[in-house]
Amino acid sequence: MKIINEPIKVMAIFNKDGKIEPVKFWYEDEPVMVEKILKIYEDKNFGNNNLIFMCQYRGSSIYELKYEIKSNTWYLYKK
Repeated sequence: MKIINEPIKVMAIFNKDGKIEPVKFWYEDEPVMVEKILKIYEDKNFGNNNLIFMCQYRGSSIYELKYEIKSNTWYLYKK
């Protein structure tokens, strides 16, 4: 996987238990649907807490989305 770390627009669901689920994101002005979340893990980097979502698209493409909790910003982390 290649590190991109580019800010992106994301549509997400915030469940009543506080969990976040990305549903769709836009990369290069094209919508990408999140078909399945394969893994969620927390990353603490330079005092910033991030949630990393490993997502599947079209059965084989894998993307990692990063949600920076402090700034409420989404990134396409890896592609």
